[in-house]
Amino acid sequence: MRYTEKYKVTSHDVDVNNNMKPSLVLRYMQETANHQMRDRKPSYYELFFAGKSFIITRITIEVYEQIHQYDEIEVATWRCPEKGATFIRCYEITCDNRVCARAYSVWAVTNHQTGKLCKASEVDISNYDTDEPLSLSLPNRFRLPKTIDYVKAGEKEVFYSDVDMNLHMNNTHYPDMLWNFIPDVRSKEVTSVNLRFMKEAPLGGKVEIYMGKMEAPLAEDSEAEETWCFASKVEGEINVEAQIGVKRLER
Repeated sequence: MRYTEKYKVTSHDVDVNNNMKPSLVLRYMQETANHQMRDRKPSYYELFFAGKSFIITRITIEVYEQIHQYDEIEVATWRCPEKGATFIRCYEITCDNRVCARAYSVWAVTNHQTGKLCKASEVDISNYDTDEPLSLSLPNRFRLPKTIDYVKAGEKEVFYSDVDMNLHMNNTHYPDMLWNFIPDVRSKEVTSVNLRFMKEAPLGGKVEIYMGKMEAPLAEDSEAEETWCFASKVEGEINVEAQIGVKRLER
C-alpha cells in the first residue's frame, strides 16, 4: 500500500522556464511523507516531542518529465522494510497518469537525549503504508570523482528561514542551493539529483560550496548531457556531497 496526496502546483514552485525547481520536487515528496505521518501516526511532531527525529542520510531523485505551474499532481510515498537502524522511504510523482519523478531515500532516527541512533525495533511506525523499495537506474550510493578539479563556487549563511525544528538547514533547501551554481542554468533542465548528507549546517553557520563537472555525464542517467558534482563544507568538514544531472532545455 502507498499513501497518496494530490496538489496543484503553484506559480511560485517553478523557474523562469516554467519547470518545477528541484527543491520543490523534493519538498512535495517530503510534504506527502509528513501527511502520512500525521494521518497514520506517529506524526513528526509526536516523534520529535518524544525525543526522536528522522534524519535523512541519502536521497536519489530521477526526473523523467518536467512539472509545470498549475499542473495537478499526485504524490505517493511509502515506508519500506527497515534494516537495523536504517529506514527507507520511496516516492513517486505522477501527472495525468504519467510518472514524472521517483525517489529512493535513506533515513536514521536519532535519540535527542543520548545522541545515538535508534534501531527499527525502537520506533513503532507499523501504521505507515508500506511497500517494496523502488529500483532506480541511479545508484543510491555514490562517490565523487577525485579526478575533477573542484573550485569554490560560493558561500551561504544559514538563516532562520532555512532551518527546521532541529535548527539545521532543512534538507529540501540543498537542491536549489547547488543547482543555482550550474553555469547557464537558465538554458537547462534537471534530470537527476543525488544527495549524501554528512554533517548538519546549523543556524548561523556558513556553507562553503565547491563544484566541478564530470568529463562525461553519469552513465546511469541516460537523459543527462552534463553531470555536475558538488561538495559543501561546514566548519571545514564535508556537509553534503551531490551529483546533479542536466540537459538542454526542451522548448
